[in-house]
Amino acid sequence: MRMLLLMLMALSLNAMAQRQPVYMFRIYEDNDLFTLRGSDRGYTNGTRLDIFYRRAKPSKSVFNKLLLKAGDSSINTYSWSGMHMMYTPADIEATKPDPVDYPYSGSMFVSHALHSSNAQRKYLIQTEWIIGVMGKYAYGEQLQSYVHRITKSPEPMGWDHQLSPALLVNLNVSLEKSLLQRKHIEAMYGTSVALGTMRDGIKFYTTLRLGKMAPYFSGFIEQHAAYNNTSRLKSYLIVRPAFDIVLHNTLIEGNVFKRGIFTSDSNEQHAPVAAPVVNRFLTSADIGWVVSFESVSASFTYKLSSPDIKGESPHAIGNISLTIIL
Repeated sequence: MRMLLLMLMALSLNAMAQRQPVYMFRIYEDNDLFTLRGSDRGYTNGTRLDIFYRRAKPSKSVFNKLLLKAGDSSINTYSWSGMHMMYTPADIEATKPDPVDYPYSGSMFVSHALHSSNAQRKYLIQTEWIIGVMGKYAYGEQLQSYVHRITKSPEPMGWDHQLSPALLVNLNVSLEKSLLQRKHIEAMYGTSVALGTMRDGIKFYTTLRLGKMAPYFSGFIEQHAAYNNTSRLKSYLIVRPAFDIVLHNTLIEGNVFKRGIFTSDSNEQHAPVAAPVVNRFLTSADIGWVVSFESVSASFTYKLSSPDIKGESPHAIGNISLTIIL
């Protein structure tokens, strides 16, 4: 009897160790305050909440059929996300910002995505649909003013001259393929395409991971879990250089159909304004460190990129992410 009980306990523990995660929650924050060069210039803040999940049965929704899959043996992880982003110029205390500097721009959107990875052929496809708004309906002014009040920072004075409201609808598709996969080192190359009223362009990038980690193409949730491995702790470095071709960025250039400033001193009319000279070719590099213990994962990433607007200095921003798997 004692031997039978021990065998049942061992089987139970083994089943728990091999359980498949179904849900994962993530919160992440982009902020230039997380860097040594912290300022409000350019892309200053982005807050995002995600829920990732697996489906027990294939979805019959027509909308989900528009999400691409990486073959019949793919590991499919769906997600719903909400994000808020803000851009501001260099001098936030000026009541009339420089029209050729970064504009005041707030945006808020939701996205539905499918991360589909093929562990056998070592590639993945991610499809993301985005819908949201830009302008005063994204409440960038209220959010930044509130944060600056509680942190006793200078009050932003130019939100009366933020970019005009716009509807944001975008389709983003990414494809990644393995270059090298070993126990403690992985290298991948990827391409992503963005098309819509929020952003249009194409990006080429490579990803290098070094350390103790789950295989990159084992599934998106599995990348963040440590309880399915012999070790309960994972820790690794990520380096991702990229080259970006930007055809249009509504968050900086304004409405794709007609650029304008939504001002309170012009009876809330879409007042025409000169557009800054935008860089159409951008380079960037992300360097991050990820630590996972069982079902909890945290990371910090330092992002350095060339300026979106010509004549400006390179922009740095830090990202802190926390994921919890259920």
